[in-house]
Amino acid sequence: MNIKFLLDENMPYALIGFLEKRGFSVEHLKKIGMGGIKNGEVYKFAEKKKMWIITRDADFQSYYRFISHDIRGIILVKLTITKTSNLLKTMETVLERYKDKLSKKHLIIVEDEIIRIY
Repeated sequence: MNIKFLLDENMPYALIGFLEKRGFSVEHLKKIGMGGIKNGEVYKFAEKKKMWIITRDADFQSYYRFISHDIRGIILVKLTITKTSNLLKTMETVLERYKDKLSKKHLIIVEDEIIRIY
């Protein structure tokens, strides 16, 4: 299965190469000229392209809104240390431990001490 990620505009470009090296397809909203679009448009784009959304935007943690869209899933990153190196290290852990969760629709909330999966 080819897993595709849509990176919200608040995600660093370094995450593109990080994910591509692991065999994932990746698009970044800014790189495709869609920076500044509303969250509803992000959902629509992800639905159309059958993609997971990776974001730092807490608006994406609404479970009701999540289940009402036909997207592959969401990874919401809520780390207090926002340095790119910390994000990449955390994403490495998430992918190592929970890659099997990417085959089904999930809302994954990544925090400093806990990863919640719905």
